[in-house]
Order: sequence, then structure tokens, then C-alpha cells
Amino acid sequence: MRALLADDHQLFRQGLRGLLERAGHEIVGEAADGREALKLARTLSPDVAVLDLSMPLLNGLDAAHELRRVVPETKIILLTMYTDRCYVLQALRSGAKGYVLKTQAADDLICAIRAVLRGETYLSPGVSASVVDATSPFCL
Repeated sequence: MRALLADDHQLFRQGLRGLLERAGHEIVGEAADGREALKLARTLSPDVAVLDLSMPLLNGLDAAHELRRVVPETKIILLTMYTDRCYVLQALRSGAKGYVLKTQAADDLICAIRAVLRGETYLSPGVSASVVDATSPFCL
């Protein structure tokens, strides 16, 4: 699996790189903002793009939307600290197939990558209940 990492915190990106490489994944590019992530995705065509939700120049939601348009075969996972239902739903609408909380264990990201590569949608346990609640008729 070939992955692109996008997060504005270099130390965090380096940690993700190490984690994913130890799990056998190849990191083909790293970006510090959404625009750089788009540029790299166009040229590298990664299997998976792991995007921070909150990045400068182009946030993860907007980058995901644009990535779905220009590199539709790339699966998108948003990695964030935000648990609000509105962010999760916006992420799914933007084309993300995974929504992973930074507060989860590292294995959560690995599980998300495996799931989206199988064509599934993956939500961290901390947000899945809010999405189910959002579909409830009592939540209108």
C-alpha cells in the first residue's frame, strides 16, 4: 500500500511515517498543507491519503473533496481530534472513506487503512455513535 501523509505538524507526520512503515506500508509523500497534498497526490497517485482535518492553505475537508475529483482512485482518511458529528458528516460528504481520531490507539489508523482499501468505510469508535444518531429521525 502506497500512502500520502498530510499534517501541518512535522513531528506528528514523522511519527505516522514510522508507524505505517513498521506496519509494512510505503509512504510515497508528505505534505504540510492541503494544497501540497493535492499537488503530490496528482503526481504520485497514492492508494491512500491520510489527511489532517485542520491544515493551513486548504483544510482536510476541502482537500478531500478536491482529491476525489482529481485522483478518484485514492482512498481518503481524515485524521483529526474533532469528534463533532458535523465534522464527521462533512468528511463523509467530501469523499473521505475513513475518519480516525488522533486520540485513538495507533492500531485504529491501521484498521482504517485496511478497511478503506477493502472498499469499506471506517469510523473511529468515538464518532460512530454520533453518525448513527444523526440518521435517527429524532435528530432532525
